[in-house]
Amino acid sequence: MKLYHPVSGQAWVEIGGEITRLRAGQVYLIPPHVKVSYGTSSKIDIEWLHFRLQSSLLDIRLGSLPKVHLFNQAVTARWTPVCRLIERFMREPSVNDAFRIHAMLLELLGLTLARLPQENPQTRLAHERLAPALQYLDDQAVKHPSLDEIARTIHLSPEHFHRLFRTIFYTTPYQYAHARRMALAKRLLSEGLVSVKEVAERCGYDDPFYFSRVFHRYFGTSPGRVRRGLAVLGPKP
Repeated sequence: MKLYHPVSGQAWVEIGGEITRLRAGQVYLIPPHVKVSYGTSSKIDIEWLHFRLQSSLLDIRLGSLPKVHLFNQAVTARWTPVCRLIERFMREPSVNDAFRIHAMLLELLGLTLARLPQENPQTRLAHERLAPALQYLDDQAVKHPSLDEIARTIHLSPEHFHRLFRTIFYTTPYQYAHARRMALAKRLLSEGLVSVKEVAERCGYDDPFYFSRVFHRYFGTSPGRVRRGLAVLGPKP
């Protein structure tokens, strides 16, 4: 998911053949899982934030956004000062700025979700069919379950299950389970009560060095820095 707040200049974003002009002083959300083209006719100064949705339900619903989402002037005015914190937060992360940015994202996402059309009956039925598998993944993610094990929970072949899961949730079962493990690791490390080795074990990694590489690849910083409070992970609703 992407948030853009142009400060000066103009640019455009194209999604599915529809072009949206990005104008200074506005706040925009770009939906996930879509092919996006960008362009500008002149220099543009823009505050931006790319973030990962760790809630599968949010990711699913927001993935159905048909185009760039623009907010009204009242919402824009309320959150413009927070948009201006993004650059500082990227250079010098702080808990205070993280909470303010997180609050902004929660409201913007909530307003966006409220405007989305209701799911069609076919999609809703697919969600209900996949619900036991999703619950199994939530419960067993740290055990690295195989695709066959997960598919058996709803009596589908691994191939059919994988295809349906990706179609409905815009991600693979592996990526979903990986996101669950990383979310748990983030929480345990941020609490700072156990060692990196123990966090790795609780998240299903026998090798703490391998866990550290995986964590760094996912979050862009080391688990040790997060545990010591030297790195504050950006808002990822």
